Amino acid sequence: MPIDLDLLERTWNDPYSPFFSHFDLAFWGGGLTLLAAAPGTGKTSWLLQMAAEAAYRNIPAALICYEHTPDELFYRLVNQARAICWGPHHWGAEYEEEKFLNVLAPRTRVTLIQAHDNQDTVRAIRQTLIEDHAFTPGQPAFLAIDYLQRIPVLNATGLVREDIRSGEAAAALRELARETGWAVIAAAAVRSNAFTPTDSEFHPDLSLLLGDERVAYEPDRIIYLQRKHSLPCQCCARLTAYVLKDRTAPLRAIPLLFWGGRFTIAKLDTTSGIATPVDEDKNDEILI
Repeated sequence: MPIDLDLLERTWNDPYSPFFSHFDLAFWGGGLTLLAAAPGTGKTSWLLQMAAEAAYRNIPAALICYEHTPDELFYRLVNQARAICWGPHHWGAEYEEEKFLNVLAPRTRVTLIQAHDNQDTVRAIRQTLIEDHAFTPGQPAFLAIDYLQRIPVLNATGLVREDIRSGEAAAALRELARETGWAVIAAAAVRSNAFTPTDSEFHPDLSLLLGDERVAYEPDRIIYLQRKHSLPCQCCARLTAYVLKDRTAPLRAIPLLFWGGRFTIAKLDTTSGIATPVDEDKNDEILI
């Protein structure tokens, strides 16, 4: 029987091959990720950090935000660069302008856009990125949206109500990712019963997502970010990122620290209570 070379070639074609990895999370062209969390947990900061890291690696990257202005986002980006330079416990260290600018400058290549929830649909976002910011369909790009429930959806009668449009918005984002080959991640709101921080054993599930049931079906991956009640030190907040759905990897829980507007996994000194971020270049531990 002759070998079917076309079939053999298809067996080696991995549709989930990543072009960008942010520590333990790999992003591939055409994939949609949701990042769900209560208000004030750090969704926007995490999206900004991921988009800035993609830009740092010369990948076209954008954060489309329905809540904050580009100036507000840039201020957070500056704080993240400071955190990279000096960490959470050395903000009083000698200021080194060259070091700081070397960290900040390449990350400022990220495109920051303020969107409006009465007009900036997914189709409008796609058009803006292609026509005004040189994003190219079929080429790797990283797109972050803040946040899912604010994305306007239009039907034959006009604007769909916010409380019922999240499933349609998730479907539109997934279609955008598939059509363009970009990696898309969107922040998502959760129900009010998930607002309270806790140190007790916590088992989040997909029912915590705010919106209709379709929200949980559309994404390729869903991450739930939970803040812990106790703090390891005055500068840091403890969180856990629960991966509740993932087409490319096992479900898992990732312990995090949030400091200086930046997420990281760090080693905690149980005697002093001070958390020290792990050196990303010298340690194989997962960092977020």
